[in-house]
Amino acid sequence: MLYLGFQAHSDIMKPLRASAGMLVSMLGARANGSHGLRYAAAACELFSKARLTHERPSYAIRSIAAGDGEITVREEPVLTTPFGTLLRFRKNRAGPEPRVLLVAPLSGHFATLLRGTVRTLLADHDVFITD
Repeated sequence: MLYLGFQAHSDIMKPLRASAGMLVSMLGARANGSHGLRYAAAACELFSKARLTHERPSYAIRSIAAGDGEITVREEPVLTTPFGTLLRFRKNRAGPEPRVLLVAPLSGHFATLLRGTVRTLLADHDVFITD
């Protein structure tokens, strides 16, 4: 029931946020001399970006530096459940490496916040992460 209310609110607010975004572009060009117009443009920008998102950002790790060159990396789902996915960052490197399981905290944030940790671990490990 809560999700239906969230989706209805999001659907209703989408055109209003889009209108506020257009006002930002219109007011932004004229706001140089007027404090009132700058405040209105800032308020419209804030409103146009005020939304909850449930879209997971990408890890954006395509390669890592190794020795003289770079090694390509790709995300590979190992296990998928309704509650989450176990991802492996597969590298084109010969030879076994120690495996590391990085367990992302359940803090309401996406596991992609750990991309820096993943990138660092990838230099010497076979990295898996809960997502």
